[in-house]
Amino acid sequence: MIDQFIKQLGTGLGQAAETLGKLPKEEIQAQLHEVARNTLSKMDLVTREEFEVQAAMLAKYREKLAALEARLNELEKND
Repeated sequence: MIDQFIKQLGTGLGQAAETLGKLPKEEIQAQLHEVARNTLSKMDLVTREEFEVQAAMLAKYREKLAALEARLNELEKND
């Protein structure tokens, strides 16, 4: 995925190279930021916040699963 990002970023930079040489530093930075943002938006990525929410949900369900497994083991012992 990173290789794909670098390739797309390089393509975008190559297309903008002539224009970038004539612009002030701030404009070049803005152009680079835009190319990177557009490239990343085309990828199927999640935000850190979305990742953290999913990680918390997974931890919660792992705890529930462990509790259910323990309960099932107790019920099987009593049979």
